[in-house]
Amino acid sequence: MTSSTQSHLPVVIIGAGPGGLSVAGALIDQGLAPEKFLVLDRGEVGQAWLDYPEDTHLLSESNPAHDENMIAGVETAEVFAHIPHPSHLMYQKYLHHVAEKKNIPVRTNTTVENISFDAETQQFVIVTRDGEIITADKVVWAAGMYCNPNENLDMEGCYIHYARMPYMDDMVANEVTVVGSANGANGVVMELAKPGRKVTLVVSREYAIPLPIDCLWKENMQFIKDLEKQGLVKIIEHFRVKRIFKDGQTYFLESEDGRTLSSPAKPIICTGFLPNIDGVTTLVEQHNQEKEVFLNLDEFHQSLRQPGFFVAGTIGRLEHNEGFIRNFRDFGKVIAEQIVSSLS
Repeated sequence: MTSSTQSHLPVVIIGAGPGGLSVAGALIDQGLAPEKFLVLDRGEVGQAWLDYPEDTHLLSESNPAHDENMIAGVETAEVFAHIPHPSHLMYQKYLHHVAEKKNIPVRTNTTVENISFDAETQQFVIVTRDGEIITADKVVWAAGMYCNPNENLDMEGCYIHYARMPYMDDMVANEVTVVGSANGANGVVMELAKPGRKVTLVVSREYAIPLPIDCLWKENMQFIKDLEKQGLVKIIEHFRVKRIFKDGQTYFLESEDGRTLSSPAKPIICTGFLPNIDGVTTLVEQHNQEKEVFLNLDEFHQSLRQPGFFVAGTIGRLEHNEGFIRNFRDFGKVIAEQIVSSLS
């Protein structure tokens, strides 16, 4: 670690993805000068989008009438036109364009190790991996939603599904069990289901396709239902997995109500992720509602535990809020207005 240096800014935003940039763009629109704040990212602008496999695409749609992927008032058509579901690489280029067009001050390749609040100075203390110390009056945490699997399962053996799945290429089993009903599980099922192999999809509730089918994730659900009709997929509903254990060469899934399912191959768990709050655990609290984990935030997406600490992006979703990219625009404006009003 290098010798520490220290500086102070009114506002620091952690994360240069759509959540952080939406707040930054709104701060500029609210009249906050770029030299008054700074956006830090562990990699490049939109780094998380570069980390996905090259062939992945956004589920939310971009079209002239209703652009769900637009942030900071910058149309996605300025980077990619007439592409309803752009690739993640295209979207990263768009985010970089947003940062340049809005003159957002971004420092890349800066990893934040810890953020704390100094009660004596009433300032946040941000420590980077390089030993730099930055103090700030307000902090926005927009470091991405993905962290640890969102189930406290007693597991003796299973795959945990993340964006990159090297084990998928080596999967040779004729029967595979996938647990989960969100986009990750759907993607795994579509990847594995094929003639000669049967995939069992275990979901905690009814596998119902919202109508009308007007976006990619709904179309994927319909595709899986069609695979079920073909006999390639079996969907088991209302089975919330509590435990996975192995007896001999067979894996067993136990539900919360005591039922069991068997799987000849190691199951794949796609049950979502807990909010990414590593490094800021002293500043925000979580609560659990029907197996969904939320952060305790007020209507401004400000931590109820530590005033002045805001959360942007999908990890900042409130109860009953989908938290998709289209909501980032609203989050950014709400957070920026509250920050600017409290600084003045």
